[in-house]
Amino acid sequence: MVRLAIEGSKEFSLSDYELKKPEPSYTLNTVRWFKDNYGPDISVHWLIGADTVSELPYWYKVTDLIDECSVSAVYRAGFDPPDFSQFERLWGSDRIEKLRQSIVPTPLVDISSTEIRRRLAAGLEVCDMLHPAVEDYIRKHGLYADT
Repeated sequence: MVRLAIEGSKEFSLSDYELKKPEPSYTLNTVRWFKDNYGPDISVHWLIGADTVSELPYWYKVTDLIDECSVSAVYRAGFDPPDFSQFERLWGSDRIEKLRQSIVPTPLVDISSTEIRRRLAAGLEVCDMLHPAVEDYIRKHGLYADT
């Protein structure tokens, strides 16, 4: 579905690296794979929603992750703006400043994957929520019909 959504776009490309891994995938390992395969000078941005910020302390080697890429948090409707100050004692002021500089102030679009799946299961319209090719694929393959 991602392939369908970005088809024809020169700004995006798709990687199935994590899908092909037989073992559990950790974000840090994925970031390192991209650096190893595309060069150490590439800029890797790991995009997370503001709702995920509170979970970061539980991520595998999160301080290494913060050091090795830009963990870029975006605003999310229904959640407070990203706030990393609560982690300053854990990770230090330099890492917190790096996280603050990586916040992406996106428009608050109140669409969730749960709502999209609910609407699809109920046979309701989602044309303003999904790329047309993705919606067509979902309907043709009967995805989320039993959700």
